Amino acid sequence: MTHTPRIRSSRLSLALFAALGAAALAVPVVGATVGGIDGAVFTLTNNIAGNEVVVFDRFADGSLGAQRSYSTRGTGTGGGLGNQGALALSDSGRWLLAVNPGSNSVSVFLTVGNFLYRTDTEASGGNTPVSVTIEDDVVYVLNAGSDNIQGFRLGIYGKLTPIAGSKRALSGTGTAAAQVEFNRDGDLLAVTEKATNRVLTFTVDGDGRLSQATIQASPSPTPFGFAFGRRDQLLVSEAVGGAAGASTLSSYRLNGDASVDVVSAAVPSGQSAACWVVITREGRYAFVSNTASGNLSTYRIGGDGAATLASAVAADTGAGSGPTDMALDRNSRFLYVLNNTTIGAFRVGPGGALTRIEDQAFSGPAFATGMVAR
Repeated sequence: MTHTPRIRSSRLSLALFAALGAAALAVPVVGATVGGIDGAVFTLTNNIAGNEVVVFDRFADGSLGAQRSYSTRGTGTGGGLGNQGALALSDSGRWLLAVNPGSNSVSVFLTVGNFLYRTDTEASGGNTPVSVTIEDDVVYVLNAGSDNIQGFRLGIYGKLTPIAGSKRALSGTGTAAAQVEFNRDGDLLAVTEKATNRVLTFTVDGDGRLSQATIQASPSPTPFGFAFGRRDQLLVSEAVGGAAGASTLSSYRLNGDASVDVVSAAVPSGQSAACWVVITREGRYAFVSNTASGNLSTYRIGGDGAATLASAVAADTGAGSGPTDMALDRNSRFLYVLNNTTIGAFRVGPGGALTRIEDQAFSGPAFATGMVAR
C-alpha cells in the first residue's frame, strides 16, 4: 500500500504558535521542567451542563498539582459512556481533542505548556461521540449513538474539516462501540463493539480514508478498551458483561491488510469488569483497570505479542473507587488512574510493578471520562 506523506502535527502547531504571538511562546513548552513541573494529566468532566477538560500539573516525582478547567463549548451526557478514549493527545503533545457526547461534537485545543487554547468545536458526524484518535493531521471520531466513525483533517490553525468519503458504518446497529484508535504507525485503525462481541480493523490510506472493515469475533464477551503495542500488537480487555471474577484479556497481531491473528485468547485475571487498557512505551507491559474489583492488573507482553498475567492485583485502588480510564506519562514512568473522587498516581517500576504515589482529590463528577498524560 502506497502512502502519501502527511503534514506532521508539530508543523501544524508552529503556524498557530506564530498567530498566538510572544505571550504564548513565553509559556514553557512540552518536555520542559519548570518549577518542578514536568508534564500534565488531562481528563474530561462529561458534564451535561457544560463539558470541560480538567488539567493537573504533573511534577517530576509523579505527584499532581491543583486542577484547572477549560470549557469545550460542548456538553456531556452526565452519565457513564462505556468507552475508552474520550480524550486524545497528538504524538507531539501539541494538540488535545475532546468528545462532547451530549452535543454531538468534538473540540480541539492547542496545548501551550500546560495551558489550553480552544481552536475549534465541530459536529462529530454522528450521534453520541465517545472516543477520538489522532495521527499526524488525521482524526477519527467514534459516534456510538449512530454506530459510525467519521474522519477529519486537522488544519494548521487547529480547525477540523470532514474528510470526504471517510464515514464508515460499524457492523450493525446497537453495537455499543467503546473505542477507536490508530496503531502506532497510523496506517491501521481499530474499533471495539461491546454488544456484538466484535473487533473491527481498517487500513488507512495516505488521504486518511479507510478500507472496508475486517471483522474479528472476540474470544471472550464484551471487548471494551484496547491499546496498540509494538509491531502492530493489539491488546483488548474483555469485561464479560461485568460477571464477577470473569474478566479476560486477548492479544492480536494485525497484518498490513487489516486481517487479524489471535495470539493469546481470553487470558483470565480473576477480576471483575476489566474495561480500560494502557501499554507501556516499550511495549512490554499492559495495565488493566478492573472497575468492579477496585484494582489494577498487570500483563506481560512477549515479543510475539503473547500476553501472560504478571499480577492479578498489581495495585488496589480501594473499595468503591471504581477505577476507569488510565494514562501513562510520555516515558511510562508514571501511571494515572481515574477513580470516582480521586486521580490515583503510581510509579512504574521494574517488571511493571506499581508503587502508589498519591491519590489526588478530584472535584469533577463521578461520570468523568477519558484520561491522557504527558
